[in-house]
Amino acid sequence: MKSPNQYWQLGKLLFWVLCSLAFVSFLSNSFPALSRLDYFSELKSLAGDGDLELIKSQLKKQQLEDLNPEDTLPAERNHRLDSFFEALESMRDSGGTVHIAYFGDSQIEGDLLTADLRASLQKKWGGNGVGFMPITSIVAGFRTTIGHSFNDQWQVTDVLTKGKRSYPLGPTGQAFASTPGSTVKFWSKYNTFNSVDLIGNPKTTGEWELTYNNESTIFHWPDTTRHQPYLSFDRLKTKQFSLKSIQGNTMLYGANIENGDGVYLDNFSFRGNSGTSLSQLDIEMMQAIDSIIPYRLIVVHYGLNVIGHGVTDYRNYQRSMERTLQHLRKCFPKASILLMGMTDKGYKEKGQWKSDPTVLYLLNTQMEMAKNQNMAFFSLYDAMGGEGSIVSWVQDSIPKLANADYTHMNHHGAKYLAQFIDAYLSRSYDFYKKEKNK
Repeated sequence: MKSPNQYWQLGKLLFWVLCSLAFVSFLSNSFPALSRLDYFSELKSLAGDGDLELIKSQLKKQQLEDLNPEDTLPAERNHRLDSFFEALESMRDSGGTVHIAYFGDSQIEGDLLTADLRASLQKKWGGNGVGFMPITSIVAGFRTTIGHSFNDQWQVTDVLTKGKRSYPLGPTGQAFASTPGSTVKFWSKYNTFNSVDLIGNPKTTGEWELTYNNESTIFHWPDTTRHQPYLSFDRLKTKQFSLKSIQGNTMLYGANIENGDGVYLDNFSFRGNSGTSLSQLDIEMMQAIDSIIPYRLIVVHYGLNVIGHGVTDYRNYQRSMERTLQHLRKCFPKASILLMGMTDKGYKEKGQWKSDPTVLYLLNTQMEMAKNQNMAFFSLYDAMGGEGSIVSWVQDSIPKLANADYTHMNHHGAKYLAQFIDAYLSRSYDFYKKEKNK
C-alpha cells in the first residue's frame, strides 16, 4: 500500500504534467508554426502505398514553392497572380476598388474564413464592408459581418433547380425573382454604408421603394436610360437600408455594398457544391457585372463534396473541373485565378479518428488542374500541418479549431486558414514586386 507521502508525490507529478500540456497547447495556438510540427514522426511506420509517397513528395515540393516563391519558382511560373497584383497597385495609385470573388462550399459558409481574410486585406489596402450580398441566404442569421433579413415572397432559382431557366444566374449561382411585397433589409454591425449597387437582370422590370435614414425613394428597375445589370446609389451614408417591391417581377442577384476605395472580398458560398456548377454562370452576364464590380482575383475552394473515402481516381472530376476553370476565365477575363487545395479531413477506423488518405489523391488532382490551366495553387492541407492535422485541430487544440465531424473548421480554425492564405498572398506579392523592379 502506498503511503500518504507517495500519493502526494504522484499528485504533484500529475499536476505538473497537466500544466506542461496546457502550456504547449497555448504555444501551438499562439504560434501556428508550432502546431504544424509532427512530434511523433519518428514513431510512424515508413511503409505505405507507393503512389501516396509520390503524391506526398509532389505536394511537399509545391508547399516549398508556396512558402518561398523567390527561391523555387522558375521564371515562366512567376506570373499567375500578376493581374491581381497589378490591379492592387493601380488602385493604390489612382483609387477605386478591387474585388475578390471567393467561390466555395460549406467550408466558407456564413463568411467563415473570408471574413478574416477580408479584414486582413482591407487593413493593408483599404476598403470597409462586405462587398456582394445575395438577396436571401440560408445562413443569414449565422453571419456576423452584416445584418440581413428578408421575407418569404422571393422565388429563388439556383444551380440545382431542375428545368430550363428563363434568365441567367448571378455570381452566387442564384437568382431571386421578386413579387409585389418582396422585401430585403441589410444593416451594418460596424460602420456606415457609403454606396450600394443593386445587381440584377436588366430584361426584367419593376417598381421599388428604397428606405434609408428614415427616408424613402421610389425608383424603377432597370434604369430606363441604360439597360445595365446594375443601379447605383451613391453617398448613402447610412447604417441600414431596405428594399420593397411595389409592382412587377424583377430578377435580382444581390447588392454590392461598399464604403470607400479599397479591396472587397465577396463570399460566394454554396452548400453541397463540387465547383463544377460554376460552369452554369453566364459569360455575358458575368462580364457585364464585372464592369461595375471589378473582379481581379477569383478563388476556387472546393473538395469536401468531391472526396469519397477509398476513391483514388478523380480523373472524371478533373476533366469536368478544368472545363469549369476555363469557363471562369472567360467570365472574368481580367482576373487571376487561385485554386485552393482542400483542407485535411478525417475518417474513423476501428474507433479511432485519423486523416483520410484519399485527401492526398484529390489534392494531387487539384494541383494538376492548376498546373494544366496555368493557375495559382495553394494547399490548405499542407498549411494546416499535413497528415494528422485535422485530428490535432479537434482533439489537441485549446480552443478547438475544427468541429467534431473532423471536416469543417470552426471560427477559430477558419481564422488560421485565413492567416495562411493571407501570408501566401503577401509572399507572392513581395516576389512580384521584386521581379518587377529588376
